[in-house]
Amino acid sequence: MGRTYRIASVLGIPVLVSPTWFLLAALTTWILAVQIFPDWIEDQPRGVYVLMALASAWFFFGSIILHELAHSVVAKLYNIPVKSITLFIFGGVAHITREARRPLAELLMAVAGPLMSALLGGIFFGVWFLAGSNTHRPIDAVIVWLAFTNIGLALFNLIPAFPMDGGRVFRSLLWLLTGNYHRATQIAAWSGRGFGWVLMAAGAVSFTGVDIYVADGYLGGFWLILIGLFLENAARQGIFQNRVVRKLQTYQASELMQRNPPVVDAGMSLASLARGVLDLNPRVCYFVAEHGRLAGILSSFQIRSVHEALWDSTTAGQAMIPSARLRAVGPDRPASDVLLEMETDELTHMPVVEGGQVLGVIGRDRILNVLLQAGYLRTA
Repeated sequence: MGRTYRIASVLGIPVLVSPTWFLLAALTTWILAVQIFPDWIEDQPRGVYVLMALASAWFFFGSIILHELAHSVVAKLYNIPVKSITLFIFGGVAHITREARRPLAELLMAVAGPLMSALLGGIFFGVWFLAGSNTHRPIDAVIVWLAFTNIGLALFNLIPAFPMDGGRVFRSLLWLLTGNYHRATQIAAWSGRGFGWVLMAAGAVSFTGVDIYVADGYLGGFWLILIGLFLENAARQGIFQNRVVRKLQTYQASELMQRNPPVVDAGMSLASLARGVLDLNPRVCYFVAEHGRLAGILSSFQIRSVHEALWDSTTAGQAMIPSARLRAVGPDRPASDVLLEMETDELTHMPVVEGGQVLGVIGRDRILNVLLQAGYLRTA
């Protein structure tokens, strides 16, 4: 999604906004102020329509945050870390660091968002009913639009098209029935690709002048095509990631680790460790010792992150990944799990430990090299 900006924190989860979100916010506000609300309530000053649109847009995006927060809360109940919630051009997404390990957990995580949207829709309808069910006041139009929009968001998200919420519900049910996570992912992801194609086709048909209920004119058709492209690409990525995980699960950490990496003192300069060494061994990795204990890990990645002009004045202890940040893995841990933990904690290397003894170190580059040799990745 590119650059994002932090705007809030809810229950300890950062809420981020992508610059593309401002396009969605502006488009939503414009459509509400120029088309929808003037059709619903006539003879209002233009400023009133603008205020109605702004209020509706802000409450709607608040609803999206609550939708994603519902996913996040359930994930945290299952001890799955949530990195952030991001608003972007197609709505919102909760960055949950890993998949659920059980189908029931995935089912509850997936359905939590649509249930929250349905609940919000019900609340807005309840407020409107208690306010007299009037349809002629601006405030009533805003409440009714928010009610219908949240209900629509819940129903749309329940379409069984991965990676939408409904697609994840579909996958969890297939997983529960078959006991095969990878097969369930493959089927659900292909359903997502198919739905993406349907949306793109519907958008294209709307350009011919055929009246489609879900697409109003050229703008609606264009929007359907964009959403279809996004879903198709996301589902295709899901299929690819599923293949990658299956490949990496055939390897254990002990098969890819570097055994007995050289040990260097924390006070040694990077110059003495790198010059002439990186050319011979671009993936060099050191254990860094201080007072006879493991202080951290220093790899070629950390060395190259320091400008070469500073190598003489920078020590291994200053450039290393300190042991406090390291997470150890067992020798029989699947490489897929190791790579996921590295990405979650933003690590490049992890020590491989058994019975309190360090057997070696496994690097992200060694795991990616497996995928490169298998043809899953391409060199630049």
